[in-house]
Amino acid sequence: MKKPLYTFANFRIFFETCLTVVVLSSVFTTAFTQIPPGYYNQAAGKNGQTLQIALYNIIKGHNVVNYTPGVWNAFYTTDKKSNGKIWDMYSDVPGGTPPYEYTPGSSQCGSGGGGVEGDCYSREHSFPKSWFGDVSPMNTDLFHIFPTDQYVNNMHSNFPFAVVGTATATSLNGCKKGSCATPGYTGIVFEPIDAYKGDFARAYFYMATRYQNIIAAWSSNDPDADAVLDGTSYPAFETWYLNLLISWHNQDPVSAKEIARNDSIYKLQLNRNPYIDHPEYVATVWTPSGPKPEPTNQVTGFVASAGNPSYSAIKLFWTDAAGTVLPDGYLVRGSAAGYGNIETPTDGIAVADGGLDKNIGTGIQTCTFTGLSPATTYYFKIFPYSNLGILTDYKTDGTIPVATDTTTAGISILQAGDIAIVEVSTTDPDKVSFVALKQISAGTTINFTDNGFQDPNTVRTGEGFLIYTAPSVITVGTVVSWYKGLVGSGWSTPTGGFSLSTGGDQVFAYQGVWGSGQTLIFGVQTGNVGWLTSGIASSNSSYLPAALINNITAVNFPEKNGNYSLITNGSVNALGGLIGYPDNWTRSAIILTTPVWAFGITTGTLINQPSTVEDFTIGTDETVTIQEGIHFTITGNITIH
Repeated sequence: MKKPLYTFANFRIFFETCLTVVVLSSVFTTAFTQIPPGYYNQAAGKNGQTLQIALYNIIKGHNVVNYTPGVWNAFYTTDKKSNGKIWDMYSDVPGGTPPYEYTPGSSQCGSGGGGVEGDCYSREHSFPKSWFGDVSPMNTDLFHIFPTDQYVNNMHSNFPFAVVGTATATSLNGCKKGSCATPGYTGIVFEPIDAYKGDFARAYFYMATRYQNIIAAWSSNDPDADAVLDGTSYPAFETWYLNLLISWHNQDPVSAKEIARNDSIYKLQLNRNPYIDHPEYVATVWTPSGPKPEPTNQVTGFVASAGNPSYSAIKLFWTDAAGTVLPDGYLVRGSAAGYGNIETPTDGIAVADGGLDKNIGTGIQTCTFTGLSPATTYYFKIFPYSNLGILTDYKTDGTIPVATDTTTAGISILQAGDIAIVEVSTTDPDKVSFVALKQISAGTTINFTDNGFQDPNTVRTGEGFLIYTAPSVITVGTVVSWYKGLVGSGWSTPTGGFSLSTGGDQVFAYQGVWGSGQTLIFGVQTGNVGWLTSGIASSNSSYLPAALINNITAVNFPEKNGNYSLITNGSVNALGGLIGYPDNWTRSAIILTTPVWAFGITTGTLINQPSTVEDFTIGTDETVTIQEGIHFTITGNITIH
């Protein structure tokens, strides 16, 4: 299993790994089960940890199959569909047509494979083997090992199962990997499709029971194991994760598939999964007192303030609710129409993250809503709740805490890096394109010139100027283009016009008056091997201005024409670093077709193409994922804030 490349307090950089799981829903029936008479007699009348230990004594000491060929051979009986194909929960589409199916044996992975989804099937430790040290008997225990697509297995890696908020990868059948939306954890997780969530939950309850004598030590084996396991034999799982597993168990009842698999494994291992035979044991073991009642009190100190950036984000703060019954999480709901438009949640109906709804774990006491409209007032309410899923119990009585704030209209005074030039062509027709990395207020003026610098602090004059005045709010990620001869909205040229040298030229974006304390925002120089470091600048060569940084806010390359042509989805910090490095541009001596850019600004960045940056900044709440096999080079520094 793969490990994080770097881990810091507020971010992770990961190799690309995603877990894909699929779900078959079917009605639970005892008609097919083959529980040996008296098998669970020792469990009668027990509950809580006492029942867990009784079940451990029943299922411990199972017959251990070997990994090769034992596990491979087991799949022929434990995981075969009625059509003779392998039952792969990472590709199956319940009630539909899977994107691919595997033939037992012949589709089995060899020494390689898994370069693409649908290549071959492998042996997936749904409870990652790095969590228990990859030792016997856990590493061959069939109750948590399933045949799955190798590519998706690699995507799963050692990430926990949980609900995904923002997905960075999605399998062909709809499983997702991304940031965690389950209250209590903020790391990277994998979410199987709904039809198999109960299957995996019951596999985890089995692992915590079969190995209750040693599971307490596993939390120190792996950071992801530590996020899920609490370092005890009972309850074994962290509260947030136990709530999740119970919720998935209840939402996706035991299926005929699981019952048949349980019987097949019993014939090989001579033990059973008690939570398939007796689904009621989940509640009896882990919630012997029943679900928690609703939280005693509301939160205190609920306030809203400007987020970052203030034109599209609002941040909320509060102090956790106190009292006899503490919350398991909080639902924060918002509206742009008023408090009266915020719907009160209903007990037993969990509200998923999305839009102006967020679930936040206890102890975090803050959340940020992003992607909001500029110059708009937003209203928020917060609801503490206990339990998860169909057991969710919201605190809706008493005085519901409320908060409000208004986003700003955007910025009109720009600094270096607030926009980035993404295209310059000096071969006719001349072209200049830029992307907004900050939201720009309507009426904001940005100037462009092909005047260069005769030294790092002294401008040249005598060349042309191009003026862009934003006709409306320019949202983050918007690309604005000018072509010579184009009459476009917002563009104008003063007397003398704007024309680039066919041999290459420089273009600087700035605000203010050229030569009188202008504020430089971005610069590109084409047709030159580098910025001048000595000698006299010509009309189409320039020194690097002191206000800009080479390979970050200033780009230089020897070809006459170029456009940024790499990753377009990610954080502002990541995209700024990528755009600023010339190796990430397509460059040519002849005219290039302007790309159809679609920049998406998110908190998560997936590096899925070979790329280079000079310096790389990662902000609070941002994540960077480096896909396996992709070279990502940082020639300078990593900045974390």
